[in-house]
Amino acid sequence: MNLRSLTRWKAFGLHLAISGLIAATVVGLVVLLWYPPPYFAAMGGAVLLQLLIGVDVVLGPVITLVIFNPAKPGLKYDLATIAVLQLGALAYGSYVMFDARPVYSAFVKDRFETIAANALAESSLAKARPEYRELSISGPRIVAAKPPADSEEAVALAIASVGGGPDISELPHLYVPYSEEAPRAAQAARPLVDLARKSKDASDAVNEFVARHGNGQRNLGYLPVRARNRDFAMVVDRKSGEIVGYLALYPW
Repeated sequence: MNLRSLTRWKAFGLHLAISGLIAATVVGLVVLLWYPPPYFAAMGGAVLLQLLIGVDVVLGPVITLVIFNPAKPGLKYDLATIAVLQLGALAYGSYVMFDARPVYSAFVKDRFETIAANALAESSLAKARPEYRELSISGPRIVAAKPPADSEEAVALAIASVGGGPDISELPHLYVPYSEEAPRAAQAARPLVDLARKSKDASDAVNEFVARHGNGQRNLGYLPVRARNRDFAMVVDRKSGEIVGYLALYPW
């Protein structure tokens, strides 16, 4: 493409279109793959994504608009510098979002904990079962975390967690299949009616969920899900502990 044939505004529009296409690809990866619903909102993905898109979609083309002059010597170098800086910022921002993606939703005692990839203890990951060492790139896997069977390890873990160290949910070597703890989850589940009583909107959401999942024929309850930005409710069968779905409602 001959830069001399472009006006300042045409160059801005072209840069904006290319940036928008790249940003749309990143948004698709984040929202559909790394942070599937409801984890995009729960893990603060919107804030990170807005910052990322703001820098790469808006700032880059605006700089092009400011500096573009077809007659300017070294224009190609200036544009290449902008592109390199823009791609560098995009790569770094994408890495941060990838590293902070949710990889496990761990049932612990009476709730689920959402665990990001960068929150896992590396030493524990090395000792984990093979199936828990590979971290998901398509949303969190449901597991359960059990306290250590060894009493000394249990005491050391309790002391470390009080001092800011990793808790049970962040230690993959303590993970077991959720099915092993599903009966305990069923026992810990709270009645959905408790969630419905919180507000009119909550009541409507619960009624709609029940109508779509058995129309009252199943005994459904919920367990709180802790997440980085916003907690929500995991709906389970109160007989089997089977996970039925989720409600984007504050569960506490």
